[in-house]
Amino acid sequence: MSGVWDVPAVERVAALRREAAHHPESGARELSDLELLNRAYESAVRDRIDTHDAYMRLLTDLRHHDDRVRAGAVAGFRPQIDRIARHVVNEHLKPYWQLVHRVEHLPERLSARDIESLRSQAASVRHWLRQDGPAEDRLDPGDAREHLSTLRTVLAALKGRQDVSTDDALRLMDAALNDGPLLDLFEVGTPEPLPEPAPPVFAGPGWTVHAHVWTYQPAPDDGFVTAVRLGDEWRIDLWSPAGPLLACGTAPENDVAALAEALVARAPVWTADRSDYAWRRFTDTANALRHTDGTSPRVRAATARTTTPRPTPHTPPPTTSSLPASAQTALDRGRRR
Repeated sequence: MSGVWDVPAVERVAALRREAAHHPESGARELSDLELLNRAYESAVRDRIDTHDAYMRLLTDLRHHDDRVRAGAVAGFRPQIDRIARHVVNEHLKPYWQLVHRVEHLPERLSARDIESLRSQAASVRHWLRQDGPAEDRLDPGDAREHLSTLRTVLAALKGRQDVSTDDALRLMDAALNDGPLLDLFEVGTPEPLPEPAPPVFAGPGWTVHAHVWTYQPAPDDGFVTAVRLGDEWRIDLWSPAGPLLACGTAPENDVAALAEALVARAPVWTADRSDYAWRRFTDTANALRHTDGTSPRVRAATARTTTPRPTPHTPPPTTSSLPASAQTALDRGRRR
């Protein structure tokens, strides 16, 4: 071991004492050397866990960012597909055009050798063209497919507008067919009001929404859960009232309500003991809910142990499992309901 780990414990304690002298509010002056070292170790462990959790969230965000970039690249490439297809067709028909050119420049009198050569080339061209089916299926006379795609775009835009006159619709169609500018495509008529998206199945008491982010907090002093839709699943984060992230993961929409209640019920314990990873806490809670029967997810979360406590050197392992005050209050509230 090298670097910072080469510092003797005595020097490390002296450095911590000097730092504590500049921050008397930390209460480190009254601690023994062993307690001071243990506090510094716990702080390092918490920082490592927070860094790992932040790294995992960054990887998740990067994955969704890559998906969006890939989808955008495909959408940007689609307008070029027709041009590429026409180029491929032209290359495919090149032997045919070579034969036509040769026929157009035949001499007045044909010899038997000229006729045999033409027949051989014609048979070769016919065989080549039949490899991929009739050539007409791959032709696009007059850029018909490109014009059809443009007209469909205009129609789709007009369907989202109200009170569009016939003259405006014909004018826009004519401009699209003649490669005219469509600068006022979205200026005619008035936009149709978009329907409000249906609330998710877990929306109910304790849930609020702001900018597509759903938040669950039964009481002001409880921890709170945020849920954001990610494709077919929901990203769920549990935060302590003070702000640090306590648990995180993804789940189907039908499981969000039960997980939110279970996670909030465990928030006080995890706020006091941050010696485990956020993703593992979420996984343990989800597994506990799958194997526990009960009518109230909050009761199941409060009575089932979702994580295995890991004792620290200075703290003896817990011998009993007592409910935190916030979880007990929520349990009584659930019974009264």
